Amino acid sequence: MTSDALTRCIETVDLPGLVARLWPESGARPGRAGVCRAVWRGDRNPSLSLFVARGMWFWKDHATGESGNAFHLLLAAGLSREEAAELIKEAARSTPATPQVLRRSLPEPAHGHKVRATPVTSNREKAALRAAQMRLDGEAIRGRGITLEQARRVGLGRSRKGDLVIPILGPSGEIQAIKVRLKEPKDYRYRYLTPGRGAPAWHSPGFGQGAGRPVLVVEGELNAMAAWFALEGEADVLGIPGVEGHIPWGHLEGRKVYLLADGDEAGREALTRWREEARQAGVAAFPLLPLAEGLDACEHAERYGQRALGEALRRRMK
Repeated sequence: MTSDALTRCIETVDLPGLVARLWPESGARPGRAGVCRAVWRGDRNPSLSLFVARGMWFWKDHATGESGNAFHLLLAAGLSREEAAELIKEAARSTPATPQVLRRSLPEPAHGHKVRATPVTSNREKAALRAAQMRLDGEAIRGRGITLEQARRVGLGRSRKGDLVIPILGPSGEIQAIKVRLKEPKDYRYRYLTPGRGAPAWHSPGFGQGAGRPVLVVEGELNAMAAWFALEGEADVLGIPGVEGHIPWGHLEGRKVYLLADGDEAGREALTRWREEARQAGVAAFPLLPLAEGLDACEHAERYGQRALGEALRRRMK
């Protein structure tokens, strides 16, 4: 993309819509000025202002003092110049000529809880995922508590930079989104390669196909994968993208649900919130004691083995 073409895209792109696509949990709303969360640096209190000046969108991070246009925001979030330019180009295609008349063409995040995920369908996304899966090696999954064969079974991959590529499976086995765990994180550890699809939960293969199987909800997709292999098919497993992730209670009605989060304060708060959500949804959900030594599922499986993790989970679920 030439510099002139990039400048035109920056001038017309809906910055709140772009933020909402990339970080659904930010609270940004397409076409609306306001204050949201700078998710890429772990912002818990909204401190990122999005506003229109001189006919185009700008931003200011009141916590860091940084500011600029859409391109500068993506760079501040840790994207390369090439990645930032490509994302802005794609976003600008669906943006009207001036910010004042932006149409609500992008999904509304509603704090990350109501964005409806759609399957990954573009040829470019499928080709990129296949290439990543072909590059997968033992180094990419080191410390994750699963074997290379198991990682391939759930479709994990490796980017050219060595990042771990995670396809987020839906309840029917479809790929709803593609997430990346950065090998060398800076201000954030994860990012999505499929903006606009929200932050859906990972579903274990064959989800809902076993009669009478309980459901184990786990904080973190990779932890959920380790738990699923450790339980050897005795439970369906949901991996929630962090403590602020949304559990799809709608298709858990009538099932016995167990909740497992990290043993830190954020994990304890998540268990309280999830249990209340379950009560309101009419779902029987039971918080589990955290794993020994404050370990998450991946750490437990890596240190003591998958069999030991399975035994620890079974004891808690009884």
